[in-house]
Amino acid sequence: MLDHELREAAWADDVARARRLVGRGADVNAKDETQQSAYLISTSEGHLELLRLMLRSGARVDDKDSWNGTGLIRAAERGHWLVVGELLQAGIDRDHINRIGYQAVHEAVWLGADTPAYAATLRVLAAGGVRLSDISPSAGLTPLEMARERGFGRLEAVLETVAGAAPPTRPDRALLRAAERGDAEAVAVALRSGADIEARDERGRTALLVTAARDAVEAAQVLVASGADPVVADRDGVTPLEHARERGSRAFVGLLRDAD
Repeated sequence: MLDHELREAAWADDVARARRLVGRGADVNAKDETQQSAYLISTSEGHLELLRLMLRSGARVDDKDSWNGTGLIRAAERGHWLVVGELLQAGIDRDHINRIGYQAVHEAVWLGADTPAYAATLRVLAAGGVRLSDISPSAGLTPLEMARERGFGRLEAVLETVAGAAPPTRPDRALLRAAERGDAEAVAVALRSGADIEARDERGRTALLVTAARDAVEAAQVLVASGADPVVADRDGVTPLEHARERGSRAFVGLLRDAD
């Protein structure tokens, strides 16, 4: 009964109720007859705070649904880029192939849409080190070929850039320069190449602080989803949120609040 109630709370994104149920012994991994668990529901529905509760409460991060798909595949299909980043940070299998022959990156393209949310999803997947050029065993296409087949110019441009980029020789420097330019694809490539997400420039700023000062929201999305510290301050004690408020950037302030 408790497990059923927890799944109901997950569908409703009722985090307070879910927390109480977990405290009473509900199992975040318990599945119903359709192979849905509270943990898996949090991934497909994009419930970030709930997902964090599930992970803290013993979620099996690589658990599978009825399609033999991971939470990462489910989140990527829906374009939930913040959830994608959270799962990658949690160590989920980045390149698992589900029953219909798709990895998360294939799912984001073939079953996604040519929108900013899916572009952000691809950047976060790339930053997290997923393989970008695998051929889907069922579709016979790479993610880039899928984007072209679907006529998704936005997603095609992201994949062309990140999949074709050579790893920078100095990833930390490349990350900070990409942040200065507001280049979201270059940020993803630098992180993919091992850049320290909290590396600082000569003014003591992290990449996230640089993007906040420039109101570079797309680049900041990649950083925030990949684990950049949203409250770290520069040498003057100014945080990314304070920079965004000073610039009057509602989009940047909203991004930081969504990720909190």
